[in-house]
Amino acid sequence: MPINDWIDAETRVERARVLYEKGRWVEAAAELRAAIDVNPDNADWHFNLALTFDAMEEYPRAVESYLAALELEPNDLETLNCLGVDLTRLGRYAEALEYFRRLQKIDPAYEASYCNRIITYTEMGDHENAEVMFYLARQHKAECPLCFYNIGLSFHARHLYDRAIQCWRQTLQLDANHPDAHNRIAEAYWAKGDHDKAAAHYQAELELDPANMDALLDLGELLMEMGRYEVASEKFRRVLEQSPDHATAHFCLGEVAIKQDKLAQAEEQFRLVLRIAHDYPAAHARLGQLLLRTGRGRHAAKHLLAELQRCGDNVDMLQELGQLLIEAGHTQRANTVLKKVVRLRPDDAVAHHNLAVSFLMLNEYDDGIRHCRRALKLRKDYPLALYNMALAYIQKNQPTRARRYVGMALTLTPEDAQLRQLSHRLGMDGVGPRIKEWLRGIRLARRR
Repeated sequence: MPINDWIDAETRVERARVLYEKGRWVEAAAELRAAIDVNPDNADWHFNLALTFDAMEEYPRAVESYLAALELEPNDLETLNCLGVDLTRLGRYAEALEYFRRLQKIDPAYEASYCNRIITYTEMGDHENAEVMFYLARQHKAECPLCFYNIGLSFHARHLYDRAIQCWRQTLQLDANHPDAHNRIAEAYWAKGDHDKAAAHYQAELELDPANMDALLDLGELLMEMGRYEVASEKFRRVLEQSPDHATAHFCLGEVAIKQDKLAQAEEQFRLVLRIAHDYPAAHARLGQLLLRTGRGRHAAKHLLAELQRCGDNVDMLQELGQLLIEAGHTQRANTVLKKVVRLRPDDAVAHHNLAVSFLMLNEYDDGIRHCRRALKLRKDYPLALYNMALAYIQKNQPTRARRYVGMALTLTPEDAQLRQLSHRLGMDGVGPRIKEWLRGIRLARRR
């Protein structure tokens, strides 16, 4: 290699180091690639390029660079460890375990190979092996804050929230500034229903890192759940101060506006979300819902169908879209969507009930009754399903059965005015022109 090329490559590597430390990772990567073009046989440069890709969260490219470094130095412990971590991030668990085991064989005392395997096994759902790795790691480093943090994630995944909190508290005892430990404790308290303690730990995380957007967003959503809408909005606006085009912050502001019944503001936020990210999950559905509420059903349908194209097998979203499509007058499409919901979640009483509603609105009473029965088998105390069964039997001219189901529904909700009125009409008229005319004004579907 000519001496000038060698000097130029070394200069580029030093420039890359400075750029990396300034957070200018794209430029740093460009300098490192240029240096590698001159001298592709320097393992450290490939490793540094991989670290730069990691900083950019470009994990597939980082893996390629780590593999290039390993070809030059096959037994480098740090490269093997970082490669295992990135393969875990990419969901390539079997490969990650292969490299961690290779690392263990080279140096059984290298604690990081056990510590990081806790996450690999946790992601795989193999919590028994995750705990084995935790105890093996502690044999080599008893007071590792990351080990306690990682095993806490395993306990949290198993809904063992108290044990998770205990582990994350130990993490903070060993490293008071450990990133995300307070966030994790907050998540566990939130899952336990202790909103005040959750909020306190989100605040503690923000004291350590005031610009932590994840903590701001999570705290905002928690405060929204607590009904503290103005304080929640302030958190979302703080995110927007850092990142004005942050789609999630705008979406959350839209959710707050809905809860405050500020529908125009909500619509503005959801339209902003779609301008920033046209396929943002649930944004089309929320906008469609708002348009329905403000009497613009034709425009609503366009957004509901757009959401339907994007949501795949997200059962909760399909359930919501089925109900909204009924309200928008697209009952046949709603029926197709709700059939899919029942296939994906066959033991969900609400899914069967909503499908029953779509059948009843299509005048397919036998299918509607069948799915109402299924809903009632799964959930006996379901007055809405009983009510709709009664309506179906009225349409089938079977008033005795209709009275039976109205009576059963009234035992569950005796103060329901609509049920009491229906019971009174059935007692007065049986089934005749007047009650059938009156039934046209009853909505078979009620939004949950």
